[in-house]
Amino acid sequence: MYDMILNTINTITPARPWGIDVPNYFWFTGSSAAAFIISSFAHVFGMKQYKPIAGFALLVAFVLLAAAPLNLIDDLKQPGRIFNFFMYGWENFPTSPMKWGVLLLISYPILILFEALVLYREYFVQSYEKTHSVFLKKIYKIVALGRMQSGIAAEEKDHKIGFILGAIGIPLALSVHGYTGYILGVTHGIALWHTPLMPILFLASAMVSGTGLLIVILPLFQRFFTDFGKVDREMLARLVNLLSWFIVIDLVIRFFWLTFAIPFNGEEKYSLMRFFGANLFEIISIEYVLCLFVPMLIGFIPKLRKNLFLSIFGAIICAIGVWDFRWNTVIGGESIGRTTPGLLNYSPSFFGQDSIVSVLSNWGVFIALLCIIMALFPWDKEMNKYYK
Repeated sequence: MYDMILNTINTITPARPWGIDVPNYFWFTGSSAAAFIISSFAHVFGMKQYKPIAGFALLVAFVLLAAAPLNLIDDLKQPGRIFNFFMYGWENFPTSPMKWGVLLLISYPILILFEALVLYREYFVQSYEKTHSVFLKKIYKIVALGRMQSGIAAEEKDHKIGFILGAIGIPLALSVHGYTGYILGVTHGIALWHTPLMPILFLASAMVSGTGLLIVILPLFQRFFTDFGKVDREMLARLVNLLSWFIVIDLVIRFFWLTFAIPFNGEEKYSLMRFFGANLFEIISIEYVLCLFVPMLIGFIPKLRKNLFLSIFGAIICAIGVWDFRWNTVIGGESIGRTTPGLLNYSPSFFGQDSIVSVLSNWGVFIALLCIIMALFPWDKEMNKYYK
């Protein structure tokens, strides 16, 4: 009798399959896509004003995506389960966004890596010619992709290859983060997720967080790790203004989402009204006013966006705001009980798997990988030539 009651309770109690790792993963993949798109402004769309930071943004995109899947491994509780993604379920590929993600998470970082090697090939060739170490010569020859030619013709070929890789990479970058929105959007059982706008909503907010992250990181590297040793305030103001336009797009799509989901939905609108009613203060005051409207105003007012402190402050809070949006969407969506009245509470543990420490550790991995990649690639030499 007790087993029967327990099984019944388990079937009607809403499960919470995802914890804090998942919104962090969504944030990393989205910011990676945004950094890649900004890099493509120069490589694909020919916007010369973004060329000084194109290579830097490309490397940031690679590091973000390299660190992101560690969240999924931690969320699995048993790391060995990651092999199940590659071994099973391929018969459901046409209707499985998670299977799409397997291929995207493999192909996209490989493409970024090859584009970075093409972009910096001439610097690897120069290092090859300068070094006397046989071992280093072999390494430089590998990272130069075996092409040791130099000169205008070789440089033009690099630009052509970079353009092709960038053009292929744009839909890949959008798909890498768009599939995460698909995973939520196709879930019928959770009212907050079930909308075809979810992939577009995730992409719009990703452009906000990725641009904000670049605005925070770029001044640090320009000031302390380049020969010219100063922050390009004009470039920073340009990025802050771009950030404001991304915020406008994000807000417009959120407006469509909320105005369709709540007034015109079926029975689901009542659970959504209950959710937004319970979290109204946090969503309005923190997520929208502080983390979106304030940075947007900073970017649109010339005097404010030229202020270094305000620019970085606005970028930090808007990046935090997008992380909070990921949290409210994933964890908040799971808090809406499917068979029980009211909302479910979730508090991540501080230690252990799927915990606050695991997310902080993932950020530590990101910082470590960022330092390693920036030390291996001559991004500073490439940037220096634009500031002579």
